[in-house]
Amino acid sequence: MVDYIQLFKSIVEKHKNDKKWDAGSFVGIKSLSNTKVGTVGQDFIEGLCETLNIPIEFPVNILKKRLTQSPWDLKIFGISFELKTATEDTGGKFQFNHIRYHRKYDAVLCLGVSPDELLFNIYSKANIATGKAGKLVSMEKGGNASYKLTKSKHELFHIDDFQEKLIKFTTSFE
Repeated sequence: MVDYIQLFKSIVEKHKNDKKWDAGSFVGIKSLSNTKVGTVGQDFIEGLCETLNIPIEFPVNILKKRLTQSPWDLKIFGISFELKTATEDTGGKFQFNHIRYHRKYDAVLCLGVSPDELLFNIYSKANIATGKAGKLVSMEKGGNASYKLTKSKHELFHIDDFQEKLIKFTTSFE
C-alpha cells in the first residue's frame, strides 16, 4: 500500500524554501500566499508613508469607499503607483510579477524582501513600457498582458533611503 502522506511530505521537503529563509527578521513572509505577500507589501508601504508623514490617497468609488480593485494601488504626491512585492529567490534576485501595460497608473513601486533586508525601487510607467526599467518577460507563453520584472539587490535601494528617493522621484516626475 502506498503511504501518500509520507510521499507528499518527502516531496514538500525536497522543494522547501532555500536555506537562507531558515532564519532572519522577515522569514515569516515565505509562509504566506502570493496574494498575501502583496497585501503585506502594500500595508507596509502605506504604514511607512504614514509614519514618514508622506500624504497618500487610495482609489475610492463615488460612495467614498476604498476600492479593492483598481488600476493603481496608492497615490503619493498625486502620482498613482502600482505596488509590487517580491521575495528574494535562490539566485539573489526579485521577480516582480504581473506588471501590466494596459492598466492606468503612473509608476511602479517595487518592494523586495530578503530574509533580513527590505529593498525598493521606483520606475515610471514610461520607463517600464520602453524597457528603460529593465527587460520584461511575459508571465504566460504567447501572452502579452502580464509581465515580470527581475531585479538584483544592487538594482534596488535600501529601505532607509525610501523618503529621499520617493521625494526625488515625485518632484522630477513628468
